[in-house]
Amino acid sequence: MKKNKVDVCGFLETKMLSFKVACMQQLRLKHWKFSSNADIAGTARVIVFWNPATVKVDLLDSSTQGLHLSVSSLIFQYNFMVTFVYGFNTIIARRSL
Repeated sequence: MKKNKVDVCGFLETKMLSFKVACMQQLRLKHWKFSSNADIAGTARVIVFWNPATVKVDLLDSSTQGLHLSVSSLIFQYNFMVTFVYGFNTIIARRSL
């Protein structure tokens, strides 16, 4: 992500526990922040990392199948909303999505 100058990145279907996500962040992306849906889903189905030096990210809502975020560029002065979605495998489980 650093090499390609990516400032916001979402990972889907990681199935990582909260403490493992925090460890990964400390080892690989020390100055970056992250948000995940691990607290709601039990394991992180969605993890979003961002560089706080270039973007401000606010969590708007989270669910077992997604994260809704507001992203503001600190360099170019633009804002957008983004949703990272992890859809469950069955139709019945996806209905709430």
